[in-house]
Amino acid sequence: MNKCDIYLMYLEIRVTEPFDLKGIIMPKMTTHDLQCPHCGNKQKTMIWDTLNITRESDLKNKLYAGEINRFECKKCEKKSVIEAPLLYHDMSQQFCVQYFPPKALDDPNFLRQFNRDGSFAMTAISMELGKSAYLTRPHIVFDMNEMLRYVAFRDRIPAIKL
Repeated sequence: MNKCDIYLMYLEIRVTEPFDLKGIIMPKMTTHDLQCPHCGNKQKTMIWDTLNITRESDLKNKLYAGEINRFECKKCEKKSVIEAPLLYHDMSQQFCVQYFPPKALDDPNFLRQFNRDGSFAMTAISMELGKSAYLTRPHIVFDMNEMLRYVAFRDRIPAIKL
């Protein structure tokens, strides 16, 4: 696929809603009606909200292959990257990475969800999670390539320990 054939599509999903810990155990997709930015064709598209690679390990390969949150127009066949929030969750290594579209940084309501140290402002949920408290401290990224680099980094840590 030629880079010229890939376009960014900003999906208007509210990123100002509080971080939702429900549903992060299982991989989760939602259906959205999207319009092709090239030809205007409207079609239903599945968008991933959460990738739990412990439950569905093939999702990691799809993420690395650029197949997650990709719009492919059925009419003109153009492809677009969908800029939508995405949580990557690895239960076996106990870490998660939360991607937000960069334009979220311009939204004061989005920024109010965080403490000054960059952590999510949620204390009651933290207590309920107990052993899974790592879920309340996702590594926050605003670039999908950074998400991929962080996942690769975390995957390599156990491999080099002596």
